Amino acid sequence: MSNTMTNKNPFEIRSEMLMMAKEMLDRQYDTQLAVAHQMMDMYRDNAEKAMEAYKEYVPKMYTPEEIKAQATKLYEFVADKK
Repeated sequence: MSNTMTNKNPFEIRSEMLMMAKEMLDRQYDTQLAVAHQMMDMYRDNAEKAMEAYKEYVPKMYTPEEIKAQATKLYEFVADKK
């Protein structure tokens, strides 16, 4: 393990886990949004179909609780010594 990792206190580790979780959810959201835009572009000549694609594919923004849950999963993986 590197010295930078071993010298971190629990608050720094927790902060890093939260940042990593948020970054993962950001990437997931961005990917889903790109798919939604592609689907809406497919139907740009048909407003009704474009609206249906919007409703079906545009992702909802994640919540702070979802960030915390993702960070918990990451921490459990890091803390597992098996």
